[in-house]
Amino acid sequence: MKVIRILLSTIISIVFLSGCVNEGEISKSTEINIPYVNDYTFLNVQGVEEGGIASNSTSKIINDDKKIKEFISKINKMEVIKPPSKELTEKVKELNLIGNYIFTLSDKETMDNKVYSMNFFKDGSIQFQHPDKKEIVYLSKEKHPELLKELKELLELTY
Repeated sequence: MKVIRILLSTIISIVFLSGCVNEGEISKSTEINIPYVNDYTFLNVQGVEEGGIASNSTSKIINDDKKIKEFISKINKMEVIKPPSKELTEKVKELNLIGNYIFTLSDKETMDNKVYSMNFFKDGSIQFQHPDKKEIVYLSKEKHPELLKELKELLELTY
């Protein structure tokens, strides 16, 4: 729960601090490069229940190296854009809706060392953390609704 609060407060802070982006500027796409891909041994997946409440029944920690590597291979190098702050703000509002997930990779179960976060939305869009900062600043260029289904199957998520 502490991780969720930290992630949500970070995302909200990013939205307020990203006002420097020129709203009329077209975002160029780039590939996301997840840092430390060989170091992650834990993947925390957090969803929500009715009313936007996170609980143990909507949280799962995966420590299966094979599943973590497969998860990373499916999302790393995805084409992303740095959207305008207004778009980030709209997406942040959706995080507390059922069907949206926060995925956090870490090298420790305590999630206090090497950590990388992503937000998956039921419409198929994905927000990514900046590889060098602890800020969510990128959005997948395309929506990937089938990818979320694949990941839920791979990780045996039932919520």
